[in-house]
Amino acid sequence: MKKYFVLLFALGLSLGCEENKIDCSLVLCEGPPVFLFEVMNNDKNVIENGTYSIDDITIDGTNANIFILVIQTWETASGEKTGVVLDNNSWEPKVYKINLNLASDFKIPIEIDMGLSEAESCCGGIPRVNGIVIDGERQPLNNGIFFTIDIE
Repeated sequence: MKKYFVLLFALGLSLGCEENKIDCSLVLCEGPPVFLFEVMNNDKNVIENGTYSIDDITIDGTNANIFILVIQTWETASGEKTGVVLDNNSWEPKVYKINLNLASDFKIPIEIDMGLSEAESCCGGIPRVNGIVIDGERQPLNNGIFFTIDIE
């Protein structure tokens, strides 16, 4: 009887030592980035005040046809901000060089350096912003998705 107890105990230990596997179906992962560009001219939001509508705004450059543009108002840490939302359902790890065009008045160059999150976790392989440059100036990624563009 003692042999069987030792055998069952050893079997239980060996089954209990199975590698800890995380059930990724229970993990909520962050989605790919979506950007909001607030466009200001003389301290006035040119989207919010109606100077430019969505019909006046286009995008060209790297894979321009895969971007989705809409105008939305978001709640941010500094209050509500209205701007152009730039979305892409198929981000890939590369540098996107695009121009945000406001009618024929302004062409704003934007570079988005996109990478992927580490693949070792449940949320691996999700698009992540490595850097963003707007009109030649590298932007801090402290908020990651909300940027103010000044035009003159």
